[in-house]
Amino acid sequence: MPTKTLPHQISAHSPTALRGAGLVAALLLATQLTACSSRADGSATQEKLAQAKAKILALESELAQLKARNEPSSSTAAVPAPAPVAESAAGAAPGAAPSEATPVGQQWAYLVNEEQMTGGMRKTASVSSTNTVQFGFPYTGSQNGHLTLRTDPRYGKDVIFRIEQGQILCTSYDGCTVQVRFDDEKPTRFSASAAADHSSELVFIDDYARFLAKMKKAKRVRLSLDIYQNGRPVFDFDVSGFDVDKYQAKKS
Repeated sequence: MPTKTLPHQISAHSPTALRGAGLVAALLLATQLTACSSRADGSATQEKLAQAKAKILALESELAQLKARNEPSSSTAAVPAPAPVAESAAGAAPGAAPSEATPVGQQWAYLVNEEQMTGGMRKTASVSSTNTVQFGFPYTGSQNGHLTLRTDPRYGKDVIFRIEQGQILCTSYDGCTVQVRFDDEKPTRFSASAAADHSSELVFIDDYARFLAKMKKAKRVRLSLDIYQNGRPVFDFDVSGFDVDKYQAKKS
């Protein structure tokens, strides 16, 4: 277990300790030479004794200087601890500014383009579901549902629901039923029909005027219908902020 060293103790490897060891060695040497001098008075012995004494004096002086440097001066004032930083007037450090809320209606995409055969303007307003669904093989992967309102000079007005992949169970001759819930109202049934080209990824929801009237008053629309081998998943749409003027604009 390591030994804690107090501030006034000197490390065994410090310069002061090393000089002290040298001093002890010199003192031992001087003692031995003194003992020898009592038995022999040769000039060589006297010379060595004088050198040892000189070395002792030098080491004592150096040791005194080292001790003086290690000991704190009584006239030195203690360094005060830094004062705590004052808090802001609000009582806390300023943080990042809160992010701005997403503008209402930004999720809608509006498009106006020319219908080539009639020269009239085709107008659409589209929104994607806020949730995603997972279908089984071979239609694996997350996907959104897409809801589109369309005004077309050739085909009239439609409400179109589309998935990205999979098979909606709706035929062109029998049609199908789509369950729709506006906000927290009870679910409502809408008839729907398949596309003329037999595309299995989309259906046309009947009664455009009723659907639009209820959607304009709502902020949320949930839609459910039969998907082949995948039950009746629910697609959730944020329809808040729908802008009729942008939808019916003369041009984009």
